[in-house]
Amino acid sequence: MNAFIHLNKSAAQLTSRRCGLLLCALAVSFLSACQRYEDIAQCADVLVEGDTGNFEASEDGMAVDAVTGMRWYRCNAGERFADGQCLGTPVELVLADALAYAQEFSDASGRKWRLPTQNEMDTLRLDNCVNPSVNRNVFPSITVNNYWTSTPSNRNSALGCTTYTYNGNDFCSERKDVERPFLLVLN
Repeated sequence: MNAFIHLNKSAAQLTSRRCGLLLCALAVSFLSACQRYEDIAQCADVLVEGDTGNFEASEDGMAVDAVTGMRWYRCNAGERFADGQCLGTPVELVLADALAYAQEFSDASGRKWRLPTQNEMDTLRLDNCVNPSVNRNVFPSITVNNYWTSTPSNRNSALGCTTYTYNGNDFCSERKDVERPFLLVLN
């Protein structure tokens, strides 16, 4: 009986040590993950004024990606482009309302606007900088936020896909009833 108690006590101590080591490893991993962004430059520090990268940005509020041919509205939904800047207040809507907004914008303008797909949002990502990882010379009012995309989540019908503009990461586990900003592209 004493040997059994001793074995159980030793096993418990070993399990406790393993859990402690596992927790330490997780903490180190978590803390080092935070450092990965400290080593990446801030986009505001590396972008040269007027450099639009792959985009041809026009004064009518449009930006055309020379690589993909995709035509983007340069401001967040809810804003208007004038004198080289975005004016007004961006709207943040739940996904269904963002999709309806794009349809209303299309009806009012006579052009077919829609929310970009996740792959299209990925083309905006600058790989050499963060905060936000989108060229502000092209999209002057882009904020650091999760931006809605039209890509459906394959995880759950109550979820949608967003792009986090701080670093360009994609997420498909955003609740559709959360209000988020979004961009518009011409179909």
